[in-house]
Amino acid sequence: MNLFAFQSLGYAIEEGLQTEVIIREAKESDLQLMREHAVETGWASLSETERGELDKEEWAKHIEELFEKLFNRETHRIFVAENESHVFLGYLWVGEGSNMMTGKRHGFIYDIFVEKEFRGKGVGRTLLEKAESFCREKGYSRILLMVSVNNEAAAKLYDKMGFKTEQVYMGKVLD
Repeated sequence: MNLFAFQSLGYAIEEGLQTEVIIREAKESDLQLMREHAVETGWASLSETERGELDKEEWAKHIEELFEKLFNRETHRIFVAENESHVFLGYLWVGEGSNMMTGKRHGFIYDIFVEKEFRGKGVGRTLLEKAESFCREKGYSRILLMVSVNNEAAAKLYDKMGFKTEQVYMGKVLD
């Protein structure tokens, strides 16, 4: 991944005050913290059935290996949100996806994480705006993501940002 020095500024509302949010591209030194959060968010996004069928430690190793593999793709970027004191607020991982039915390429948000104390304060919105900008620069006409049906707060944010439900992923446990 090209780790050039890129920053953009956004603002998050924090107790009625505007707080500067700096969005920058991830650096090698960010990777361990992001891997840990990717495991956390990934595990939470699995259904109870899926979690029951997995060994969490083995699954975490799988996710960390996948993270490494995808992090090094030229078409992917991870953006970090921090405040003016360089406190980590969250990150967003965006890359290229493609529709197997149409063959068209699009942007895809693989993961987004915001620290609990900064949720609902505009950090996620600022990260999503950066992902949209990145996808426009890459020439994608669309950006997609997946969200767990149990993650109502994230679904509400995505709806506010203009994302619409297009398909529903369904599962059935076989006896």
